[in-house]
Amino acid sequence: MDSTSPTTDASVTDAPQTFTITAEIDGTSHTFPCRADQTVLAAAELAGVPLPSSCCSGVCTTCAALIGSGQVRQPDAMGVKPELQEKGYALLCVSFPTSDLTLKACMEDALYDLQFGQYQK
Repeated sequence: MDSTSPTTDASVTDAPQTFTITAEIDGTSHTFPCRADQTVLAAAELAGVPLPSSCCSGVCTTCAALIGSGQVRQPDAMGVKPELQEKGYALLCVSFPTSDLTLKACMEDALYDLQFGQYQK
């Protein structure tokens, strides 16, 4: 091996970070791992955690959740206004964790009311 060869093992340095997700669903807490390159919804499905979903495209809000602690990156969350994303609302089908998370799932109705409730009056 010459002195210009890398000395780090690429399989170790290229592995995506894994975070711990704790999701409250109808009063029950579920904890599961989620890689940084994986959506929270995909990780929940692999772990057998029953999160609601429908379009899996960031549009319908069926998978809406409220993040209690931690951060997600959700570049394709077209179904949530930016100001509500800033308040912690996320669409789990297009949310990638950037830290450990605690969240409350099944927030579709609350999110709908915040976004469109003023039009229902």
